[in-house]
Amino acid sequence: MDRQNSSKNSTPFVHHTAKAALITTVALALLLPGGLAAADSMSASAVAVPSVMDAGGQAAVAPDPSKAKITEDQAVAKARELFPVLKDATLSGVRLGGDNSWPPSGNQMIWDISWSYEVGSTSYGFSSRIDALTGDLVNTYISYPFLQQDSYYPPKLTRAEALEQARKFIAKAAPSLGSGDIQLTDNEAMNIAGGSLFGSIQYNFYFKLLKNGLPSASDVLSITVDSNGNVLQYNKPSPGLVYPSAKPAVSLESVQKKFTDSFAVGLYYIPVYKDGVVERWGLGWRPQEQTLYSVDAQTGKYIDNEGREASALPVKDEAVPETKERFQAASTGKEITAAEAAKFVQQIVAIPAERKPDNQSLGTGYPNTKQKVWRLAWRDNSNTRMASFPASSYAEVDAATGQIYQYQLEQFAGSKDVKPQPAPAGGKKLTQDQAKQQAILLVNRLYDQASSVLKLAEHGGTWSVLPDGKGFRFQFVRYYNGIPVSDAGVTLAMDIYGRLESYSAVSPDLSAVKEQPTPAVSQSEAVQSYKDRYAMKLQYNLLGGLYNNYMYVEPQIKLVYSPLPVNEQDQNEVLDAATGKWVKVYAYSGQNAGTAAAVDLKGHPAEQALTELVKYGVLVPDADGKVNPDQEITVGDWFTFIATASTSNYQGYTNGSEQKTVAGVNPDSEYYKAVSFAANHEWISKDTVLQPGNKLSREQLAVLLASFLQYSKISAFLENDTAVSSFSDSDSIKNKGAVALAVKLGLMQGDNGKFNPQQNVTKADVATVMMKLVKLQGKVDQNIGQQQRM
Repeated sequence: MDRQNSSKNSTPFVHHTAKAALITTVALALLLPGGLAAADSMSASAVAVPSVMDAGGQAAVAPDPSKAKITEDQAVAKARELFPVLKDATLSGVRLGGDNSWPPSGNQMIWDISWSYEVGSTSYGFSSRIDALTGDLVNTYISYPFLQQDSYYPPKLTRAEALEQARKFIAKAAPSLGSGDIQLTDNEAMNIAGGSLFGSIQYNFYFKLLKNGLPSASDVLSITVDSNGNVLQYNKPSPGLVYPSAKPAVSLESVQKKFTDSFAVGLYYIPVYKDGVVERWGLGWRPQEQTLYSVDAQTGKYIDNEGREASALPVKDEAVPETKERFQAASTGKEITAAEAAKFVQQIVAIPAERKPDNQSLGTGYPNTKQKVWRLAWRDNSNTRMASFPASSYAEVDAATGQIYQYQLEQFAGSKDVKPQPAPAGGKKLTQDQAKQQAILLVNRLYDQASSVLKLAEHGGTWSVLPDGKGFRFQFVRYYNGIPVSDAGVTLAMDIYGRLESYSAVSPDLSAVKEQPTPAVSQSEAVQSYKDRYAMKLQYNLLGGLYNNYMYVEPQIKLVYSPLPVNEQDQNEVLDAATGKWVKVYAYSGQNAGTAAAVDLKGHPAEQALTELVKYGVLVPDADGKVNPDQEITVGDWFTFIATASTSNYQGYTNGSEQKTVAGVNPDSEYYKAVSFAANHEWISKDTVLQPGNKLSREQLAVLLASFLQYSKISAFLENDTAVSSFSDSDSIKNKGAVALAVKLGLMQGDNGKFNPQQNVTKADVATVMMKLVKLQGKVDQNIGQQQRM
């Protein structure tokens, strides 16, 4: 399990915690808490179908084919009609039932069509899904090898033209939707670029689905169109839930006043992320969680993301008393073994006896990627549950200290087959107050210096009691210098006897946090700044439908007033308390809303090339809007530029495994991800020893170009070519073949009869070379920059 990918999906967030950004076909999980866009809800479609779900969120009965209005043959024919490339694919299977979501959705009337495609001895599989009641396309992703198409520049379609193609496709793919039933989402955080300068340009579009004329915050149709007009990916949510009337009982004016009067902000240490990694920390004002809850349009009451009425009392952070038993770190002074990590877990919890150690791996932590973490699973392989998932317990343990970051008694939570643990001998059911004391005991044993750095988030009422009296849940907030830290803290759930069943500790690296600055913006000023950015809007929200804090919350659609940003682009920004400026807290390479135009390129000889690299996010202007085109670049800068031009969001690629030195570059280097990406794409050998901080010379650039193009062997035949021997300084060129290749391909040229091999390369130089390289696409025998080691 990759924590960087999985924890954002499955781990409950703590109170006072900014939600981690997650690009999905549903929505971006927004930075701010509460009901801003119901970001942590599942999506729901406008089509109502009979529910086949039991109380545990599982498919209770198999769908009845006789009730399908679209036959199997019609579904297959529609998929082939929508995606002409499927004419070369083999139909390998069709079944009725489900949309492969977990928990299973209420709409099991889905034709799941499996396709296969063979290239030589290799077979590739993918699927299409068609709604058996409406005929709507639910999902298709056209994958390799169909994406192996000619690359070229400039793209044949502009983004506006691709949008028109997307709208035409949706009209054919989803006949149940009228032209007024979709609304384009103009949010740069949701528009991560699907393509880059190298390879096929792809455009991603997201549409909110409207029901009864109102948007549904959690219903988002996504579609990807390439620059040829081909649809590569399409996803339309279809869980089959029923929408209530769009007529509110409470007026917008009264709700807006309630929101304005109760709006509150708090001061937090806030991490600023770039491509999912903390880039820096800042002190900022941020809305309190309850401030951004939605208001039920029928009752006028605030409701939380589970659909429950929110307490009228503000959440209070209480001190955590120190207990006799406290966490004791490993004292060996060296990395602990998997067995030792397992022992730390089993000192706190009792793993079911039938589950044995399985699938132990060492990798990097998240969000603190400097940590090494043991990922441990205990599995019962004697039977299978939950669509072939074995009953499993799971934990993540710091390999240096033994501190537990994650524990799930049931790794795949929610199966109706999972039986509760038998009552312990002599065990007594806890009261709410006793459970609170047990939570304090547990967190002291699990979290280093818990009493000094954590506070208990006391919600009041029965918030901590799980439904049906099944147990209890508690949240602890991480503090630093007396100030709460966003994206940090603990959530835990226990059964009625106080046994730990779910635990998540988010423990970021705070070593980079600077001394506490004096806020230049007062709390009242921050409140006013935020108020001007929000307006209450009537919409549908999907609440529940997720496993959270070891409990399943039944999904339901409600008509609500939600506090939404007036400008969608503002929704993941916070107010910097030191500068008074708005700071984008989640940034991803390739966001389409784009970088502001650079102020220092006008009139530069390389203005056009530089502007294009800024447009595609390869070059990013600084805080003053400058690119500094004549600044010399380093070897590491080259790999950063070329990786970004090939895959704009390359920094987000991770498999959670332990990071090791690549090409002489260690994981602590700012260039590590770019160099590692280059090695994985065979642009360089992993055995190469780079000096990424050194300035890049023209001769080095020629060598790297030959390697990037996979022409290193061909360049060896050009050692004596006139393209290099004609330069008056050819004797000072060591890698003559690479220089000859770069010149013959028109990527580089001489100056007054000289090549100047030792001259350093500037940003303007590299922009000129890269744009020539981009335009070379389609004129050579392979897709430039797209080869990846399998």
